[in-house]
Amino acid sequence: MPQNLLPPDISFKALLRLAGPIFVANVAIIGSGTIDTIMGGQLGAEHLAAIALGIAATISVLMGLVGILQGLSPVAGHHYGARKMTEIGIDLGQAMWLVLGFSLVGVPILMATDFWMELGGAKGEVARMATQYMFWTALALPGSMAARTFIAVNAAVSRPRVTMWVSLAMLALKAPLNAVFMYGLFGLPALGGGGAGISFFILTYLSLIAYWVIWNKDNFYKKMHAPGFVRPEWKRLWNLLKIGVPMGLCTFFEVSSFTLMAIFVSRLGPDIMSAHQIVANLTSMCYMVPLSLGIATSVLIAQSLGARWPSVAYECLKRTLKLMVTIAVVMSVLLFLFRSVILWLYTSEVEVHELAMSLILFGCFYYVFDAMQSVSAFALRGYRVTMAPMIIYGVMLWGVGLGLGYQFAFHGEWAGGPYGVFGFWGATATGLFLTGISLTLMALWVGRQFAKDDSHSPDEVKAAIQRAESHKPLS
Repeated sequence: MPQNLLPPDISFKALLRLAGPIFVANVAIIGSGTIDTIMGGQLGAEHLAAIALGIAATISVLMGLVGILQGLSPVAGHHYGARKMTEIGIDLGQAMWLVLGFSLVGVPILMATDFWMELGGAKGEVARMATQYMFWTALALPGSMAARTFIAVNAAVSRPRVTMWVSLAMLALKAPLNAVFMYGLFGLPALGGGGAGISFFILTYLSLIAYWVIWNKDNFYKKMHAPGFVRPEWKRLWNLLKIGVPMGLCTFFEVSSFTLMAIFVSRLGPDIMSAHQIVANLTSMCYMVPLSLGIATSVLIAQSLGARWPSVAYECLKRTLKLMVTIAVVMSVLLFLFRSVILWLYTSEVEVHELAMSLILFGCFYYVFDAMQSVSAFALRGYRVTMAPMIIYGVMLWGVGLGLGYQFAFHGEWAGGPYGVFGFWGATATGLFLTGISLTLMALWVGRQFAKDDSHSPDEVKAAIQRAESHKPLS
């Protein structure tokens, strides 16, 4: 084990340099759904409702499985901090075996479109287009998961720009490909909302090819390649699953609390579903800021621990939380002030716009707490603490947000209900408020406990942080 390893640079400049490309990449990824939402909305409420249902079902399955694969990121980040480069390639190979296994589960679940249509109460043209959309996203599932393993490694080794450029290239192709299949260009049939699924399929595998070529051809990654063919190793697979399964459940609880809400809201009619989808997409775009800073924090914490500087990891956590809360307050105010103008970009239907104007107020309230929980949850992943956050997510986001929301939306007569879509959004805001407070307190406590075990003196920690900022090696 190398001695006197330098911790990563945790200055605000370094944090933003790492988070910036992650943010752009995440916006590009979520921007694909935004393009689907906008183009579907311009075709009409039925097309938008079909896309919304298809996205909700796809994301519910995809992100839960991808969340498990994200266990690779703190593992690879720890290897990178400890300068164990070939270990990264070996664990990447193990993650690919997990992709193969997860595909055998995920694809049939997404292909069971009758189940999803019944769950969402979709009928007629909405059901037909949503089924078509999900057929193609199911076929794309293996490629999407495989691509995400490369994305996890890119973040772990501080190379998020690779993900950024690939994601931007795919985003640039999204609208043209959508137009081909949704509008029926070049003699192809016009598939409406269902056509967006075909472009998702094509772009997924194009991105996977790009990541594979970069991993194999870029000299930066060659030192991380495994020495030979990687066979499944139970010990390594178990290590990834031990970290990744709670992470995957956290992601599933977080994402599905919104996607299942979308499926249930679809029972209320196309106009209500359209307004919900618009606000959900807009708040998802805003969430990319704390998500990006959270991923960056997780990487720097894992690298700090790998280099045996837990006090540096704790300082990184505190700095990021302060920065994120400041940004979140400013963004909440701006979203409130300019909500009407922004929402007109999504729809030209007055009824949908007016309902979305009301729903966005919930997002303005909970955004700060959502930002806090995101940074804290990812920081805990850097510390490899995943079980307790999973329980918090399950109780707060499913129990309070989704469960209580369902009661208030469709029942809740004892409290003056039912409140329809407002019941869901009110309960979700409450769940995110409680999650943000709980996870922030937990992350600070965990970081403090790790820092107590640091063998370095406060002066040594301060000197190491300064040397990392100036890129000078430790003596």
